[in-house]
Amino acid sequence: MKKFKIGILISLVGALVLFSGIVASADEFSNVGGLYDKAVSENNIDPNLYPKENWEKDEISTMRPSYEQYKTSDPSTNYEEWLKLNNYGVMSDTKLPILQTKAETPSNNMLRSSQDNINAFCRDTRAGDILVVGGNFPTGVIGHAAILNADGYVLEMPGGNGWWNGLPDNNRQLTKRQWITNHIKEWTSVYRISNTNLARQVARYADTHFYNTYGGATKNIHLDYQLNSHIKQFNPNYCSKLVWQAYFYGSGNLPVIRAIGDRAVVPPTNLPTSFTWNYTPHSIGRY
Repeated sequence: MKKFKIGILISLVGALVLFSGIVASADEFSNVGGLYDKAVSENNIDPNLYPKENWEKDEISTMRPSYEQYKTSDPSTNYEEWLKLNNYGVMSDTKLPILQTKAETPSNNMLRSSQDNINAFCRDTRAGDILVVGGNFPTGVIGHAAILNADGYVLEMPGGNGWWNGLPDNNRQLTKRQWITNHIKEWTSVYRISNTNLARQVARYADTHFYNTYGGATKNIHLDYQLNSHIKQFNPNYCSKLVWQAYFYGSGNLPVIRAIGDRAVVPPTNLPTSFTWNYTPHSIGRY
């Protein structure tokens, strides 16, 4: 009898803990609309560019599931903190919504055909350019970032399903035509610093430190994917951290990147504002 009562007690305690966890989790989403209003009042979101109705749709379909996955690797961050970290799903400089696909863009934007868009991207981009693409990527942050490590190639860490457990050997290089073809349904924002020589220096650094030690075509550097706060640690790495590190280390002693300390997460949405004033990259277009 005593064993039976103890068993019931343990079950009740377990159920209470589980229920408490569910309630705590649900509480994070109880006033999501208020978080949007707060972001608007703090000038993080432009309601003309990202109406509340559109934001709430993306919040349910993409932001919330991404956060739930992120929480498995960092349970200390709550939903509001995670949204703020990702700039509420908009680019920190232009305030354009990163999750908006081309199909959702108003027709008055005069979209190019897919092939014209691919050709324009291949024609316009060059070594050192930073790429930020929207869409629902399994990476734990909103959007995805990459860098041109040469005029014709893109270096990235694409993440993937199960990223929260870590993914081995995740860095890869694609031709830029392959890369933009893979992302043709989403908008790719291209950013460039004004100093061409420095951009090429950074691209070379990225190539020889994140892909091949002598700049060859065959990968001999193998980086694992993991989203963590060790911003200056090379391995493991993640998409926007690799881009950040390329400019942080590849620029030598120049004050290109803002002081950040040793612990931070830099999502794609905040890459443009991670630079100091004199080296701020400018948008050359969306493709």
